[in-house]
Amino acid sequence: MSRRGLLVTAGIAAFLVFLIALVPAAVLTRWLPPGVAVAGLDGTIWSGRASSVSLKGRAIGAASWACRPWPLLALQWSCRVMLQPSGGQVSASLSGDFDAGEIEVRDLTGNLPIMFFEGIATPKGWTGQLDLDVANARIAGGLPQEAEGKLFVRGLKAPGPAGALLGDFELTIGEGAVGTGTLTGRLSDLGGPLRVRGTIELKRDRSYFVSGEVAPGPGAGPAIFDTLSFLGPPDNTGRRPFSVEGTL
Repeated sequence: MSRRGLLVTAGIAAFLVFLIALVPAAVLTRWLPPGVAVAGLDGTIWSGRASSVSLKGRAIGAASWACRPWPLLALQWSCRVMLQPSGGQVSASLSGDFDAGEIEVRDLTGNLPIMFFEGIATPKGWTGQLDLDVANARIAGGLPQEAEGKLFVRGLKAPGPAGALLGDFELTIGEGAVGTGTLTGRLSDLGGPLRVRGTIELKRDRSYFVSGEVAPGPGAGPAIFDTLSFLGPPDNTGRRPFSVEGTL
């Protein structure tokens, strides 16, 4: 193709990208996956916001996005997305191919109240804060397939008026089990009334397995000792083994 032909083609492509970038955000409702609903859409599909987003009837907060139109030339998309649930804020850069069914996540940061996950990943009544610092992840089929980063749980407290303060914890994800199809993580406490060390495994069939050891730490009150007693007697170092498994 001649230089002039290339310029004409590039000009037409740029014009089409420009037109697509002006499509109203309301058009997004046609492409939402089952169970996802939005309200209060404003702006365009490449730069806009929704006053509320819900998943299977569960409100998850307001959302905003700013996308880069030029990846469209390579049949790809790339957006910076922010979610603002009550009491928190999370942002990340998302990208992918239109036909790949996978999403690449980079620079996932922010914080969420533990109550945000109530009924999903935590029982009712637990409180605390989750801080996110994930460098990259790959999601397919609605499940993380690969990830690298850290999650912090701060001020975790058990349910009830006399619920025990358990302390702060760190989960480092992306260690071990490379190439096995299993996403792994290392769990440890950051000081407080409850000492924890363990591992987490999430398989591609959506099953998970958590195992490790717990022990009372400095300042542990009667509530923690009562809870740990259900795990059986401690070993000679004061630790008790635990394991939890299930399916997401």
